[in-house]
Amino acid sequence: MTTIGHTIKAARNARGLTLQNVAESLGLRSRQQIYAWEAGRRNPGPKHLAKLAEVLGLQVTDLLPKR
Repeated sequence: MTTIGHTIKAARNARGLTLQNVAESLGLRSRQQIYAWEAGRRNPGPKHLAKLAEVLGLQVTDLLPKR
């Protein structure tokens, strides 16, 4: 099963973006938050989902858990 972290990392790498690029696009101070999402330690909150999907070239539904 693909996790949200794997989806974020794969999309980020496919677009040639760094952790810092994504963090800056979301208005975050540090790339650590993005790394925590990719590592599965945390999930992005609702306020970041739409912008994250836009930055990664995904739909919001691509980032939501699949049942």
